[in-house]
Amino acid sequence: MAGWDVAVTAMGGVAAIGFLVADGEKRRVAWVSALRRCVLRFSDAVRYEQPPLATLFERIDLRATPQERELTGLLHACAGRLARGEEALAAFQAECVRSPGYATLHEEDRAAFEGALCELGKRALLEQLRLLGDADERLRQREAALSRDAARRAQLIRSLSLAGGAAVFLLLV
Repeated sequence: MAGWDVAVTAMGGVAAIGFLVADGEKRRVAWVSALRRCVLRFSDAVRYEQPPLATLFERIDLRATPQERELTGLLHACAGRLARGEEALAAFQAECVRSPGYATLHEEDRAAFEGALCELGKRALLEQLRLLGDADERLRQREAALSRDAARRAQLIRSLSLAGGAAVFLLLV
């Protein structure tokens, strides 16, 4: 009977891996949503307060989701680097190396947010607001596309992992 135990355990393990990967699709959508919310906060702060860049990063306080809390932590850590004279994008990317959640995003997911970070504090007020508006629109489109596709991809991944688990079970029995 030990063969059955191993086969069932292997089947469950393969299926569980698939379900974890499928959950990653939902986390990716949540991260893009957190980036978009941050861009909206940047836009409001730049429009009404016009703080220095380090102060802007320190004032961001998003707490609704785990992704927003992690993004807030990254921005607060960047504020110290900015105070020491580093560029905003370089400081943010250096902090993101330590963030496993931010690493779930693909390059095209990050492009709009990081592009806006490059230009914050370097341009005139209206130009910064335009760039933030463009970044928000790109993130909104990305979020909509990911939301639409994530459910289908997650279901496919789950189905394949269950089929893979069954195949492993049959091979081991």
